[in-house]
Amino acid sequence: LAGTVPQSPDAPRARAGVGWVGFRASYWTGPARLLDGRLHATRWKREIADAVARRGAALGVPPPGLAAVVVGDRADSLLYVRRKGEACEAAGMRFFHEHLPGDVDQETVRAVLRRLNEDDDVHGVLLQLPVPGHLSESRLLECINPRKDVDGLHPNNVGRLAMRGVWRPAFMPCAPLGCAELLRREGVDVRGKAVAVVGDSNVVGMPMSWLMRDAGAASTTLLHTQAVNFLKKYQSLSPREKERAETKRARDDALRAVRDADVVVVGVGAPEIVTRDWVKPGAVVVDIGINAVPLRESEDEKKKVEKLPGRAAFSVVGDVHAEDVSHVAGAMTCVPGGAGPMTIAALLSNTFLGASRRDRQAA
Repeated sequence: LAGTVPQSPDAPRARAGVGWVGFRASYWTGPARLLDGRLHATRWKREIADAVARRGAALGVPPPGLAAVVVGDRADSLLYVRRKGEACEAAGMRFFHEHLPGDVDQETVRAVLRRLNEDDDVHGVLLQLPVPGHLSESRLLECINPRKDVDGLHPNNVGRLAMRGVWRPAFMPCAPLGCAELLRREGVDVRGKAVAVVGDSNVVGMPMSWLMRDAGAASTTLLHTQAVNFLKKYQSLSPREKERAETKRARDDALRAVRDADVVVVGVGAPEIVTRDWVKPGAVVVDIGINAVPLRESEDEKKKVEKLPGRAAFSVVGDVHAEDVSHVAGAMTCVPGGAGPMTIAALLSNTFLGASRRDRQAA
């Protein structure tokens, strides 16, 4: 987010001769501009693929390699890893899939991670989360070499990102990095703006707030778990309970900074919790949430159907009620097709960065 980037002439507004309203109507009916993560991810991945090809031609070295360690047979984890592998192959990178049984012990997983740390063909290592409850996620993440930690979750990288100044991380977490890049490519300049980040997870919320700080935001407000849990509970209250003065006051207090924000980033895992009364007119809204909900029969929702082995078909929605918020927001992402594709592209970018660093060390 180094500065304002003008809209390119082939941005969605004029793409393929389709008018802006016609393009937008397939997502929502409000006037909000679409922040097209799928479009920009495709371009970003093409840029990475070109860089991979140039690197191979210039240096005569093998392609960058990404290794993903998956523990157990969670259908969603296997699906995500498969998509990462497909993206690697499309970019001309190598992908190493380490699939371990769900009852594997801690030391065995640590041994796999240490082996990948030492493998010169591997430039990036990720541990697919979550891991089974009998394993220590934090201890396993610590086993990954920070210089190969392409998810940006090693304490060394997290701590450097939190600090200001010259102590920069080897890698930034992929979801926040992808969102920041989406804003940059869409010409959304956060310098001098008020930013609200809803959710304080280690993977999304916390690092997103630091990235917005470093991008020059005038203020970055983080809505922490306690407030988020209250707002989730509020969703399930009866209309009568919602009208109680103390309940309304508590909700207004929790949402004050969000309602004043120029940019709102949401990642809490609560289907469509964000409604129009959360958002200031004209604000930019970035939805990082992805939630599986029972299949809906409307034509719009049929476009969001996903299938996983062993599960009935379901719809995918974000944390933002897109149709509702589209009538007040100035611009916003859609789910699916917003932050998700940019997260995958950010992973490829980090992997290529790891390979480039290795090349400089070897020179």
